[in-house]
Amino acid sequence: MERKTIIIHCLTAILLLFSVILAQAQNIEKKVYDADKYFKIRNYKEALPLYLEAIEGGVNDPLVYYRTAVSYQNHYEINEQVKSIPYFEKAIETGVDQLPSRVYFDLADAYHKNENVEKAIEYYGKYKNTIKGDKAAIAEVDRAIEIAGNALAMMSSPKKINVLNFGQVVNSQYTEYNPVVSADESVMAFTALRPNTGKTRSADKFIEEIYISYNTSGVWSQPQPIKITSNYNVGTAGISADGQRMLIFIGGAEGTGNLYSIDKSGTEWSNPITMGSQINSRSLETTASITPDGKTLYFASNRPGGFGGLDIYKSIRSESGEWGEPINLGPKINSKYDEDAPFIHPDQWTLFFTSNGHNTMGGRDIFVTRLFNNEWTTPENMGYPINTTANDNYFTLTADGRKGYFSSDRKGGQGGQDIYSIDMPEEEANIPLTMIKGKILDGETNEPLPTTIYVVDVESGKKLDFVYQPDPKTGNYLIILPPAKNYDMIIESEGFLPYTLNINIPGQTYFYELYQKIFLKTIKQFDVIVGQEVEVKNAFYDTHEAAVTDLRKTHEATLVKSDSIDVYQLMSDLIAANDQEGIDYLISLINMKNPIEGVDFSDAEAIEAATRVYYYDESDESKFEQKNVDGKTIFSLPTMYVTEEAKKQRELKRERSTKYDPALLKDVVKVYFDVAKSELQSGYQQALNKILATLKEYPELGVQISGYASAEGDEKFNRDLSNKRAIAVLDYINQKGIVRRRIIARGYGATENKNSSKEEGRRVEIQIVDLNEHGREVK
Repeated sequence: MERKTIIIHCLTAILLLFSVILAQAQNIEKKVYDADKYFKIRNYKEALPLYLEAIEGGVNDPLVYYRTAVSYQNHYEINEQVKSIPYFEKAIETGVDQLPSRVYFDLADAYHKNENVEKAIEYYGKYKNTIKGDKAAIAEVDRAIEIAGNALAMMSSPKKINVLNFGQVVNSQYTEYNPVVSADESVMAFTALRPNTGKTRSADKFIEEIYISYNTSGVWSQPQPIKITSNYNVGTAGISADGQRMLIFIGGAEGTGNLYSIDKSGTEWSNPITMGSQINSRSLETTASITPDGKTLYFASNRPGGFGGLDIYKSIRSESGEWGEPINLGPKINSKYDEDAPFIHPDQWTLFFTSNGHNTMGGRDIFVTRLFNNEWTTPENMGYPINTTANDNYFTLTADGRKGYFSSDRKGGQGGQDIYSIDMPEEEANIPLTMIKGKILDGETNEPLPTTIYVVDVESGKKLDFVYQPDPKTGNYLIILPPAKNYDMIIESEGFLPYTLNINIPGQTYFYELYQKIFLKTIKQFDVIVGQEVEVKNAFYDTHEAAVTDLRKTHEATLVKSDSIDVYQLMSDLIAANDQEGIDYLISLINMKNPIEGVDFSDAEAIEAATRVYYYDESDESKFEQKNVDGKTIFSLPTMYVTEEAKKQRELKRERSTKYDPALLKDVVKVYFDVAKSELQSGYQQALNKILATLKEYPELGVQISGYASAEGDEKFNRDLSNKRAIAVLDYINQKGIVRRRIIARGYGATENKNSSKEEGRRVEIQIVDLNEHGREVK
């Protein structure tokens, strides 16, 4: 009986175990079945975890391994894609005969993305052996082998260059790409892919938006989205050198999209304006780059008539401001693959672009070509590690050639594409340009003035730019000029007559920076504007000499102050290594300010400063100069040669010797008037003529005229009367040949001394003054 009971219990346990195993098997089969359903409709995200659970549950099916690998391979992040490798390998090991022959190609592609290029070439070869007679497949694998060979060659001789991830200030687990940066690195915008909250386009899982960051004292601000109302995705396409105009992409339906522009005012951006029918088409226009002179646009489009995929085109702006018919850059630049993201450097002869053609080392790579004798050179791959076997694209370079920005989905990123920066090798940096960063301000209020700037090559008379318009909220402008030329800046500022500043750019072979402030004041006599004062202050940074270190140090300080570098870890490493020199240098980077922030425009010895006063009634000095700019005639006040004027004024201040008798400045001549009258009596002409003789003998002297009235009567009447009396003396002196710039005149109303006699109140005082010592301010 006991033996029978034991047997029954054993059989029950066996049946129970079998039922559990059967249930588990059925559950695993169900997972594979469900995974296969998702896989067949290409829903790899749902299929992948089910396949992984089935493999963990004991499935050893080559097809399951293969589909797991393919599911990984279709992930948008390369870090996940390379996880396909062991599953492809297991699939081949357990039953390659049951798999598509393309499994070798897929495994080779995964090895390639993982930078195991030799393995990739091996498996591309195995795949090629399985596709005899298939011309299309053979062409595809031959191209893949060629690309892998490019990668192997470039990775075997990498460039000595550091590639730095921008860190969490900019990058996220999602995609950030196409950074567009102003020439001086003060503004950076980029396109960000973010989850859709459902507030705008409910059908889209992700939306593309433009984010912008500003560089203040070497530190990038927290990026903020630019609000652009659109029913479609919006992304960066390019930015002007001065950061005042951004070119943007607005995506249309079914793979179309066009280019627009928005303009900056302070920290605000305007509504989008289309780039026009010559630039935009019914096809796709993705990215663009505009030259600093605003006259040439490079852009990418897949419009009919190209060489295949996206091609790069060029359009030139006409005198009327319209863009001309686009010109394809030709087969040397454009291939049968995609060429995108053109960036024309401010030197206007170096062009960077992105392509998955030419000698790419995998995915999209960054290429450079240069314009010589009106022909573009054969595009050159930027090499490893700027390019990798992943997608590396959307490159932009600062005006000085020292810092590059781009985006990449390479391994080790934070998710999707990330934004990276590089310090260019010394032999490729230091581009011979001059970058002028300036500000135009009202000298009375210190507020910016609405301004238009024209720049003219003096030798050829050729206008360099259609128009420069400083930021209306800040007064800031940025102009980039080539070396060894002489330029006139014709400036039209609201409330002032046009004036011209001459700038002589040295024939340097290196990058050169000029920081400039221009202050404008009106000159009034008795509430009437009689002239204007232009004060220019220039601060030079010669980056070829001592400032080279400072400029590079500034870029390094920018990285240290961002989240790109773990400063605390770096400091700990330096302390552990007992590297005092490194510690001191790191501390100096932390404390360093951007050069423009440190410019002391009040330092008379370090700054090139000059002031020019223009009086409108002086025909000998204020005769207008006629400037012809692209068919437009501008009448300007006489050109101010800033460098020469600054040198002259400084030497006069240093070496000036007094030739006149200082006692001349002590005498005060008083002219009296009848009650309530302002007519100059002839009896005073002899005293005034004596003053005139002194002024004609000593050109550095001027005259100060102060009008008064007696204390009786209305205050306004007294002020007007004192003005009229001063004007009567001013007119006499002016009509005798003394120009207004040597006359300082003002009416003071009733005399302040209540004890003065009535006659004493009805007077004008005339005193000789040294114009070099006396303030120029005139009321």
